[in-house]
Amino acid sequence: MKKHLHLLSIYTLLTACATQTSIQEQTFIQKIEPFHEQKVLQAEKINVNEVFAIDGIEVKKNNIFATDSRNSNQMLYQYSLPEFQCIYTGGSRGGAENEFQLPPSFCKSTSEKVYIFGYNPFVIKSFTLDGNNRLTLEKEFTLPASTPTANFMNIVNDSLLIYSTYPDKLNIQKINLMSRQPIGEIIIGQEEHKEIFFDKNKGYLAANDSLIIYAYTYKKQIDIYGINDMKLRKRLIGNETRPHIIIGDIKETIFHQREIVACKNYFYIRCPREKEGCFIEVYDYSGRSIAKYELDILLYAFSIDEEHRTIYGYNNDIFEEGFLKYTY
Repeated sequence: MKKHLHLLSIYTLLTACATQTSIQEQTFIQKIEPFHEQKVLQAEKINVNEVFAIDGIEVKKNNIFATDSRNSNQMLYQYSLPEFQCIYTGGSRGGAENEFQLPPSFCKSTSEKVYIFGYNPFVIKSFTLDGNNRLTLEKEFTLPASTPTANFMNIVNDSLLIYSTYPDKLNIQKINLMSRQPIGEIIIGQEEHKEIFFDKNKGYLAANDSLIIYAYTYKKQIDIYGINDMKLRKRLIGNETRPHIIIGDIKETIFHQREIVACKNYFYIRCPREKEGCFIEVYDYSGRSIAKYELDILLYAFSIDEEHRTIYGYNNDIFEEGFLKYTY
C-alpha cells in the first residue's frame, strides 16, 4: 500500500510540473495581432551628386550615413537631413590605422553614437557628432581574438556587443566590450542537413538597451529575449509557422521576415511581398502590433527616423542615383 502511495505521489508531482511548464509556455507565447494602422506608401526618390553603390545606411541625429564597399577611395558618406547635403566622404581601403581592411559596416544601436566595424577584424570604433555635425572618434573597442565571424552586430549601453555567429552557427552571443569577455549565449537549434542558409531556424537579429529581437526568416515567428539573462521573454507567432524551404532553391523557398531595425520606441521588420515592393511591420517591445506599411519598392536595407516618421532605404537596381524616402 505504501508503495502505491509513493508512486501516486511521484505521478502527481510530475503531472503538476508538466502542467506548470505548460502554463509558463502559454504565458510567453502570443499570437501576432492585427495591425492597428495600415498604409500604402510611395517612394520619394532623392537624387544626390555622388556616385556610389550603397551597402548599408544608418540615420543618426538628422544625418544619414552610407557605406560603399566597392569604392576603394570613398567608402563612407554622410548627408545632413532633410536637405541631403553631402558633408563628408572618405574612408579608404588599406592597412593603415584609419583605413578599412574589411568592408565597413554599421553596428546598430538605439543611441545617437555611430559605431563602425571594418578597420580591422577585431576593432569597432565609436563616433559622436559634435556641434558642427562632424564625426569625432570617441573610443575604440577591441574584440577578443577568439570572436567568430560576427553578423547583425548591435551595441547595447555602449558596453555590450550582441551578435549572431552566422554563418558558422545560428547562436546569439554577448560580449562585454570593457572586459573583452564573452558573457552570455542563446543557443538556436540547427537542423542536421548542415545547409545553414536554408535552416528553418535561421533569422535576423536586433537589440535595444534591454531586449534582443530574433525574427525567423522562413516562418512567422519573433522571439524576444532579455539582455541581462538572455532568457526568452515572449514568442510572437503568426499563421505561417510551417516553413516552406527547398534547399538550394531560393526562388521556390518562401521568405517571411528579413532585416530588423530596433529604435527607441519600436522595432521594424522588413517583410517580402508576393509582388514588387515589401512591407515594413512595426511592433512595440511588449509585442503589440502597431503598424504595417506597404512600400512600392523593395528596400535592400533601411533605417528609421522615428522622430520625423520617415523610412530611408535604397535599391540600387531600381534607383542608382541616391536614396528612397517614405514618410508614414
